[in-house]
Amino acid sequence: MKTALITGGAKGIGLAISQELMRDGWNVVITGRDEHAIDSAVAGLTTGPGKAVGKVMDVRDRASIDAVLAEVRDEFDSLDSLINCAGVIIRDESEVLSEADWETVIDTDLSGVFRCSQAAFADLEKAEGATIVNVGSIAGSVGIAGRAGYTAAKAGLEGLTRTLGLEWANRDIRVNAVAPGWTRTEMVAGGIKDGRLSEAALTARIPQKRLAEPHEIATVVKFLMSSDSSYITGQTITVDGGITINGNT
Repeated sequence: MKTALITGGAKGIGLAISQELMRDGWNVVITGRDEHAIDSAVAGLTTGPGKAVGKVMDVRDRASIDAVLAEVRDEFDSLDSLINCAGVIIRDESEVLSEADWETVIDTDLSGVFRCSQAAFADLEKAEGATIVNVGSIAGSVGIAGRAGYTAAKAGLEGLTRTLGLEWANRDIRVNAVAPGWTRTEMVAGGIKDGRLSEAALTARIPQKRLAEPHEIATVVKFLMSSDSSYITGQTITVDGGITINGNT
């Protein structure tokens, strides 16, 4: 039975990925910094032949990552897939964005992905047909006002995905990314609630005229983890309802 570790797996897209994998019989290791959210997520997952466990882990701390990976080795036969989904966003105009806020976003959304991937490499190399899937954003390829740290991190994530895909192809580790558009997650809901985002304005720009649901991103992640995508590596698949091909954006 295969085992996947999902960073940021207790909420939003990460939780949807966890649910999809549980349905397919995977063992799922949900990680994050909020122990209560992790416990709640694990309790709410659909039961199946696989096992779901939660681990408190901070992607900004290599010692924290290493400790969780050691626990995964003790509990499961192998680590077959890493899904880097942990992320934060801090909204502020670039001229007033603090260095601390910039570093928080970069350290979590970009450096955290590198830390986790590097730390998991030895375990993934032992697995047959191992995969890493990074959850990026359309912010990696378009400008979004007030999101300097987030857009820089997500653009960097696409470059990191290409390089790791190239370096680790001959180690039987495929590395890909998904770039979701506007998705109905807690992060987007928070922006709508505080007035920084307008759902009506967003959906007007999306050719499919709606936000994505988290499970629609999760199914693409699952595809990139499967043997159906065995000849794909170093790529970013955009899942955005057509917004990045809309010349009227």
